[in-house]
Parts: sequence; C-alpha cells; structure tokens
Amino acid sequence: MLQEMEGKSADISMHNSLFVCPVCGKPLHDDNLVDAKSIVEDNLYYVGGVLIVSDVWLHCNFEHRYTEEGTTMENPHKLVAVVKAAFDKKGKCITFEIVEVHPAEKQGEMLHN
Repeated sequence: MLQEMEGKSADISMHNSLFVCPVCGKPLHDDNLVDAKSIVEDNLYYVGGVLIVSDVWLHCNFEHRYTEEGTTMENPHKLVAVVKAAFDKKGKCITFEIVEVHPAEKQGEMLHN
C-alpha cells in the first residue's frame, strides 16, 4: 500500500518540516507529526472490514513531545493534524498530506472544523 507513496516520502517530510507548533512556537518535525503508516496502516487498515475509496479529511490527535534534538519535552502538549488523504478504488492510500496543525481544544478531544 505505502509502496506507491515511497517515492513521495521525501516531499512529505520536507513539507511537514515547515509546520510550527501553535502552542509553543517550536518547529514540528517528523518525530512529532503523524504519518501515512501510523494513521492508515496501523489504525485504519488494522481494524479492517472497511475500504475508503475517495478523498477524505482526517483529524488526527497527536502530541508534540520531542525537541529538535530528539529528547522528550518537559511539557508535551496535544495537537490535531488536519490531513487530506486520497484512496484509489481498491482502497490503497495514494495521497497523504498534512495541511494544518491545531491545538487540541481539550485534553483527548479532537478539534472539528
């Protein structure tokens, strides 16, 4: 599934490194951000029984927990990544792009537009 996207991974990483945490103002890097494998393979496909065959918007909870040096932050905080994803007619993820990052409204609660 993600083999089709591997050629795009460099583009995704470069795009993702442009995000700044809306809570603390520090840059968000790949260790902090959600990715196609963690959301699509490890969550959506793991459950099974459903194929998504269209363009979708995903709101993904995650924590800003690591510094640029890779150490754990003293005060990690919860965020929501708004992701534009596209799936082909066989249910394979062909596009996964983080378009925005928002602070979570409350602990454990997703932000809805």
